[in-house]
Amino acid sequence: MMYHDRYAAPRKAVDQLVQETLLGRLVTVGPEGALRIGLFPFIIGADSFDLHLNKNDEQLADLRSNDRCLFEVDEVLAVVPSHWEHPENAANGTAYYRAAVFECTAKMSADPEKLAEHLRDIMERYQPEGGYRPIAAPDPMYEGMIGMLEKVSLEIGKRRAKFKLAQNRATAVRTRIIGELRSRGRTTDDRAADRLEWTLDRD
Repeated sequence: MMYHDRYAAPRKAVDQLVQETLLGRLVTVGPEGALRIGLFPFIIGADSFDLHLNKNDEQLADLRSNDRCLFEVDEVLAVVPSHWEHPENAANGTAYYRAAVFECTAKMSADPEKLAEHLRDIMERYQPEGGYRPIAAPDPMYEGMIGMLEKVSLEIGKRRAKFKLAQNRATAVRTRIIGELRSRGRTTDDRAADRLEWTLDRD
């Protein structure tokens, strides 16, 4: 993925994307250069992400040998046909999305109390309505599960974001694309139109 200044996003918009994203992608490198990717729920800190992996997960083994990794979040919005811009030129077909990539350093912990606290935070984020017994490390209902896991804290280093939302198109063209998206009405088209309108507001 190439990064251009025109597709850059302010920190506030990137933070909003992270807050709205349910699952993030963890990318690790194994001892022999094998690349692996996993999709995980996560907790957001000021300069970190917290998640948990099964102790048998290959990515956890990767992080033991190489604590450098990537964490990625994204929002896939729409694929648009070329003829919305030109009646013949296929090169005008494209896709719109928001994505952020974080270069991180991982720290692991198998401490049951830290894991229980992390899992409580996970439940508060993903199931705020409750409906479960509070998680505690010594609870017989939870101790088996906790014993299978390790908490992984990803300390954020470099951040890069790409919000590809037709910023390379003239205002009139973007406005026309917004109208086409709203008329087409696929599942994410209205949201895509909203994101393109965000670029007009910034201009």
